[in-house]
Amino acid sequence: MHILCLHSSQSSGAQWRPLKQTLSDAFPHAHIYTPNLIGYGRGLYDASHPAVADFRLANEVDALAPLLDDIYVDPDAVKASRPQPLHLIGHSYGGALALRIARLLTNAGTPPASITLYEPVAFHVLPNNDPARKEILEISAKMDELEPAQAAAAFVDYWNQPGYFGALPAKVQQGMITRQMKVQADFSALIQEPATLEDYAGLTVPVLLMHGRQSPQSSRRVAELLANTLPEVTTAEIDGGHMTPLTQPNAISDRVLIFLKNSLKP
Repeated sequence: MHILCLHSSQSSGAQWRPLKQTLSDAFPHAHIYTPNLIGYGRGLYDASHPAVADFRLANEVDALAPLLDDIYVDPDAVKASRPQPLHLIGHSYGGALALRIARLLTNAGTPPASITLYEPVAFHVLPNNDPARKEILEISAKMDELEPAQAAAAFVDYWNQPGYFGALPAKVQQGMITRQMKVQADFSALIQEPATLEDYAGLTVPVLLMHGRQSPQSSRRVAELLANTLPEVTTAEIDGGHMTPLTQPNAISDRVLIFLKNSLKP
């Protein structure tokens, strides 16, 4: 059993430590991966990467290729087009990336065993006239116009609450400012991803889709659209906001654990 956890923007693989401990206790023989995505952890988004406007989720998949190659360990599953023993978990940006990986695996005839998502920000599924799309395009354009410090504040406050960034310790703020360029690249990738709701309708594997009751309109709307599209989806509303997996990990860990145990049943 392999579990791949993909983190949100302005975060790192470390956000999954509480959940990783819970899953390790429940599945002692599982291989659990919590990689840092491009530009996070100790890595920086610099001139070696595409320009912000040109960045795509495909770039993240390319960076994860060595890890994904190591996970494909069941040749019999490949021959029979059965699910690989791979369970995808993703939050926010990482959730949208998990959906892309799931589509690629499914198209190759080796779908994942399950997908667990907390507010995957697949903004590309929002219709052009949807108020939620207008909202997210406005925040994206605003960040592109601001200096890094102000852009980081706009991003953090949008997903939390006004004044949240300003109340953070200076060291934390500086780290977020350093990573802000990658955040804007993430938005570009999320909005420009070449996928439709019809593409996600082809993911015929068990999916747990969670959303927060106090989350912004944009991520709640994406969750609603996906809930009405994914064929084998279980939904759950959490008493929290978009950043609940970081601020209240225990609020989701039990649901994730139950879902994974159920997905392993014959």
